[in-house]
Amino acid sequence: MPLSVKNVSKRFGVTQALDDVCMDVVKGEIHALLGENGAGKSTLIKVLSGVVIPDEGEIFYRDAPWKPKNPQQARQAGINVVYQELSLVPSLSVWENLIASNTNLNTFRRMRLENLNDEAKRILDMLNIDLKTPVKELGIASQQLIEIAGAVSRDCELLILDEPTDSLTDEEARTLFDIMRALKNRGCTIIFISHKIPEVFEIADRATIMKDGKALITEDVSNLDEKTIVYHMTGRELAQTLRNESPVSGEVIFSADGFSGRGFKDISFDLRKGEILGFAGLGGAGRTELCTAIFGANSSWAGELKFFGQTYKPKNVKNAMKKGIGYMPEDRKQTGAFLQMSIVENTIASTIDETSSFGMLRRKEVYEKTNDLVEKLGIKLNNISDSMQNLSGGNQQKVILSRWMLAAPKLLIADEPTRGIDVGSKFEIYKLLKGMAEQGIAIILVSSELTELFRVCDRIAVFYQGTITGIYDNDAPMITEKVGNGIMGIADA
Repeated sequence: MPLSVKNVSKRFGVTQALDDVCMDVVKGEIHALLGENGAGKSTLIKVLSGVVIPDEGEIFYRDAPWKPKNPQQARQAGINVVYQELSLVPSLSVWENLIASNTNLNTFRRMRLENLNDEAKRILDMLNIDLKTPVKELGIASQQLIEIAGAVSRDCELLILDEPTDSLTDEEARTLFDIMRALKNRGCTIIFISHKIPEVFEIADRATIMKDGKALITEDVSNLDEKTIVYHMTGRELAQTLRNESPVSGEVIFSADGFSGRGFKDISFDLRKGEILGFAGLGGAGRTELCTAIFGANSSWAGELKFFGQTYKPKNVKNAMKKGIGYMPEDRKQTGAFLQMSIVENTIASTIDETSSFGMLRRKEVYEKTNDLVEKLGIKLNNISDSMQNLSGGNQQKVILSRWMLAAPKLLIADEPTRGIDVGSKFEIYKLLKGMAEQGIAIILVSSELTELFRVCDRIAVFYQGTITGIYDNDAPMITEKVGNGIMGIADA
């Protein structure tokens, strides 16, 4: 048994991050580590890799006591971690990042591509880019794959992947799973953290579920189902659907006719008051490009848009917001949240003019409104004056959503609003979006998770290669097959 965790505990101040955790990982298995944000998963992998020293308990690795002093010692012992927060150097090239922490790739000061193992080469082949390209010029999905390639290129006995598919397309995720299986077949043990439960059933052999710093159960995945996993993670059962039972029938408040721009072409659709319209498609299918154009971030376009019956020409973001359009961007950390600023500052970011007098914030009003939203949304925090970066991903997303609830837009575009957050927080986001729709706000929901779209949306528009190939009522016959085939470019029979 390569790894055994026995009665490990860790406290940070008043927070009990790990509470008497026990877990065994078998050599050559893919072991899923599941739990909501704050369950203790990140602290546990930091303990295993030498980032954090536990207060109590024992760890055995290769059947010997394991007390790593730092991550370098862990890597030398064959433990490699790919964190959700990537550690690449943006100014360096892809290849320079790969060799920075891997001396096996550097022979007599010459960078040797042939020294890469097959799995790492396969990941780089997926990127289809010049390895001299600076990392800062690449998207988040490509950076994620580079980080994984670096980890698997080293002498790796235990590979820990923290949300590795978070930014990947379905096709990229499937290829990554093939690589994980190949690593498993040659004896590598993998700990796999994911909030996407279907992935656990596809790739994992066993799973440990954590809650409130405790490891509740470890079980063969074949003996689990989604309902059981969700119950152990959240302590409650979650509804399978939150969508309207009957189709939304109301006034059309937004429409596109032959709308074309960078990354999308000839887009036509209507959006009704109080409707949640889903955008399904693979990465690069044009969904995000269309949304940013509607929000005024891309002024180069052709075609016609109408908003409440009037011609709408998105000149810039400020103009879109003034018209009553809100946008939750795809990349929460880079463009959605101001991580170094306080929670209250993030909440009022879209309503500064409305909460100011003569250039000065009305602090009492601002704090009252923020506290009301924190309570309403169930945001877990110590103080609204704390930094945004101290919150979990799910709570950060709730703060961003509270920003738009305060602004009260007529149309809200939510681009991958649940990416990288746990299943319990996902359902809370779903309910908040649903509540906004019930107040008459029209919502465009972009998601790479079809299950999410089926649970929440009234209709689903399918994108393929920059255009909409079909729009379906969520209760239409064969809806799952139609949407699934559509995003792959397979025409309806």
